[in-house]
Amino acid sequence: MPNTMASVQTPETGSGRIAWFTAGVLTGVLASFLVYLTIVVPDDSALAPIAPTATVEDKAVEETHYTFYEIFPESEVPIIEEYLNDERVRLPERSAYLLQAGSFRNPADADNLRARLLLLGLPVFARDISVEGRTWTRVLVGPLTSAVDLNRAQDMLAEASIESLRLRVTP
Repeated sequence: MPNTMASVQTPETGSGRIAWFTAGVLTGVLASFLVYLTIVVPDDSALAPIAPTATVEDKAVEETHYTFYEIFPESEVPIIEEYLNDERVRLPERSAYLLQAGSFRNPADADNLRARLLLLGLPVFARDISVEGRTWTRVLVGPLTSAVDLNRAQDMLAEASIESLRLRVTP
């Protein structure tokens, strides 16, 4: 009959030794952490609140009334005259602006930009011009008659990463 007692594992062998070793290591780490906490804890004087060095005065806060919405529309200064060649030239009372968003040799490229700008909600049109015998298609936004509309259109073009050129026209 073979010896069956030799194949049975006791707690002192195999997996039992690993369990006891792991329990000892964890106990040692916990004990080291507790000792660390008792050494590192600062004194109560270090945790005491710092006394304020400046005195705070309680003053009544005056409510500010902003008249921005009343002042801003009135702050627009119309251009009455322009100086050219040291002569005074009177400009027309009413002027409008166009923003040139692009100029293309290929009309299909102009139509693509025009479609992009129409999707932004801007008034857009294209105009063909001839420069040195070549035909160019300009994409123009406008006409814009107020400074608010002009600034709004320029902001929308800038947000779409499109550079624009401001052109003044008489309506």
